[in-house]
Amino acid sequence: MSQNTTANNKRIAKNTIFLYLRMFIVLILTLYISRVVLEVLGVVDYGVYNVVGGFVAMFAFLNTSMSNGVQRFYNYDIGESGGKNISQIYTTALYIQIILAIIIFVLAEALGIWYINNVMVIPADRIVAANWVFQFSIISFLSVIVQVPYAAAIMAYERMNYYAIVSIIDVFLKLFAVINFKFINSFDTLIVYGFVMMLISATNFFLYFIYSKKEFASIRFSKDIDKPLLKRMISFSGWNIFGSFAYMIKDQGLNMLLNGYFGPIVNAARGVSYQVSSALNGFSTNIFTAFRPQLMQSFSSQDYQRTTSLMFSMSKFTYYLMVMISFPVMIEIDYILHLWLGENVPDGTAIFTILVILNMLVTNFNPPVSQVVHATGNMRKYQVITSVILTTILPISWVALHFGTSAVSVFWISLFVAIVNQGICLIVLRGIFNYSIRAYIRKVIIPCTIVSVTVLPIPFFLHSFLEAGVTRLILVLITNTIASFAFIYFVGLTYSERLLTKEIITKNTKRKS
Repeated sequence: MSQNTTANNKRIAKNTIFLYLRMFIVLILTLYISRVVLEVLGVVDYGVYNVVGGFVAMFAFLNTSMSNGVQRFYNYDIGESGGKNISQIYTTALYIQIILAIIIFVLAEALGIWYINNVMVIPADRIVAANWVFQFSIISFLSVIVQVPYAAAIMAYERMNYYAIVSIIDVFLKLFAVINFKFINSFDTLIVYGFVMMLISATNFFLYFIYSKKEFASIRFSKDIDKPLLKRMISFSGWNIFGSFAYMIKDQGLNMLLNGYFGPIVNAARGVSYQVSSALNGFSTNIFTAFRPQLMQSFSSQDYQRTTSLMFSMSKFTYYLMVMISFPVMIEIDYILHLWLGENVPDGTAIFTILVILNMLVTNFNPPVSQVVHATGNMRKYQVITSVILTTILPISWVALHFGTSAVSVFWISLFVAIVNQGICLIVLRGIFNYSIRAYIRKVIIPCTIVSVTVLPIPFFLHSFLEAGVTRLILVLITNTIASFAFIYFVGLTYSERLLTKEIITKNTKRKS
């Protein structure tokens, strides 16, 4: 292993540590914040906020696509030329984001007000509050759009420590806000909550803006626009938007479909289940975030063997981590929800959460694959095929609900389509990037499957013979962790990976002694 590769691996490890420190703090506080918000708002208002906020988030696919595109161009330029063209990329990206913000504002205002006042199923006395929350959500979202060139620069230059600091500030501001919600009597709590979330979003924008301007000399605005670069960025992001649109349909389209058939209480249950999923998914997101700059730079420098190695490593190690943390949550979901939310758990939340977590385990194989596609820049075929597959979730779910199935059927349909989509993604990638699908199955899928099948029965067996309570929860966590480490080490790792693990443990032990 070359010194450069070793240094890059150390940087990935350091960035991962920063991101996990951020995640643990954010996770613990977010879980408490969610409980207080549900308690203060109530199930109905909580459901209203999820649907209204979800409608605005429906346009997030545009911003997410641009964000991935901007970071890709930053990373590619750093790997190819050492960052000589960052200033031009920043200027072009800022122009695009401002135009995008205007487009989203017009679309959201036109469609959102009509939807809330004519289609959305909510109590009549909450329509005014829903409209206020909608306006605050739009402003919050616009600040997120404009911060993209700055946040992407921080990620591209791998300043994960500052990214972690901003996230921690964000969650502490939210904590301070929700604690004081309990003392609000003279104002509508739902409206106040939307207003405070808007202020916090604006604060995040200024934190990213000030740091980027201060730390990165290349983040400077130029009046001249590089038109060829503008075309490349729009073309890349255009296909990315096409793919992200499918995810928007899957997430927010289903949210509105469930609201139409079952009302805001089911939306509240779905909102809670996705909060649990998002908390768990933060673990995998940290790995993807830490690996992404190195993967992009390895491809731009034509080190394709390392690109393949990083893709395999991201896929496998992310799944192992998710097995360790998600299996106990699924097994003990009823008790965890009761411990977290008390008597305020919406009906159906437990089964929704289990199915959402299973879906998450499947879809976590996708980001490493899609990031390689982003690195190549050949987006069209991949995005068209996967988008068509994912978009089928909405009509299939509508047909199922039309014939009288329960809300749970929507989650089963999403899981099945996610499995099919992941298989197709691997096939499509093979036509874009030269890697072996057989090697991926042998080195990633088979070890992950064996680890899952061997680990899961052990904590589940313990769960079946003990009464619900803190003791059982702790024992299930400990048992699952021990079983996961054992089977991952002896079954999930290759011989060279086991040697590397031994070396790391030995070095750390000697250092401490």
